[in-house]
Amino acid sequence: MKKIIYISFLLIFGVSFSQNENSQNNDSIVWRKVTCENGTEQAKIDFDSGIYNCYSYGLIFDKNPDLSTYIQEYRRKKYGIDTKNAGCVITEYSKCYSKTMKELVLKKFGNDIFEKSRKEAEELYKNEKK
Repeated sequence: MKKIIYISFLLIFGVSFSQNENSQNNDSIVWRKVTCENGTEQAKIDFDSGIYNCYSYGLIFDKNPDLSTYIQEYRRKKYGIDTKNAGCVITEYSKCYSKTMKELVLKKFGNDIFEKSRKEAEELYKNEKK
């Protein structure tokens, strides 16, 4: 009797964890297609919806994190532009999204929007810290 239970257990266990060749194998999470065209299209959709995500990528050294956070919040509140560092992983999707979004934002707000908003935020930050 023990042998029958043991063999049944092995068969059930093996069938439970076997992979069906016809089933989709989702071993990683993919939220969207990561092509350049999809990134460009999504940037246009977001921009038309009033979502201005201007992310940078790569390693950064921030000598004044409080000021940087203040500037980010200022841009978000005054202009609706969300700026932040999105890490070191750069895909074709994110590269094309960022390029398209930056072009659209500069066209809408002016070529100096990032410098202008940084200076405005720094001035307010200095006045608040007095």
